[in-house]
Amino acid sequence: MKSEVIAMFPISNAHVDRIFKLKRNVFVKYTHFSRLNTGSKIVFYVSGKKKLVGEGIIERIEKIDPEIAWARHKQQIFLNEDEYYRYALESPIGGKNRKESKITVFILKKVKKYKTAVEWKCGFTLAGRYLTPEDYAKTVNQ
Repeated sequence: MKSEVIAMFPISNAHVDRIFKLKRNVFVKYTHFSRLNTGSKIVFYVSGKKKLVGEGIIERIEKIDPEIAWARHKQQIFLNEDEYYRYALESPIGGKNRKESKITVFILKKVKKYKTAVEWKCGFTLAGRYLTPEDYAKTVNQ
């Protein structure tokens, strides 16, 4: 049986309302998380607060040029235009000397904010991390 793939990605506290209240369901990231696919889950981690605040299920993934991503999805991307282009140009794996020329666009469905943010006690990097279904169940479904 194929195991559920879950990834955790960091967002700033300023982006929480955009994702959950304004219903901006497009998350963009330069990433090498190749195990994610349609039906995988993304859990959002608020940097600095060490809290998991919500999640969404991947409906579609596009790996495209950053300019095309903005033109196609700007109304639904969780970043504003200045933040988006700053990230696209300054990201350690994006930018002028890119290791990645394509940005990954995650179109999400069933995006929900947790009623109570969940404390995350393990290590975390800006790149994100995979979360096992067992850890997800222990942490998020307390």
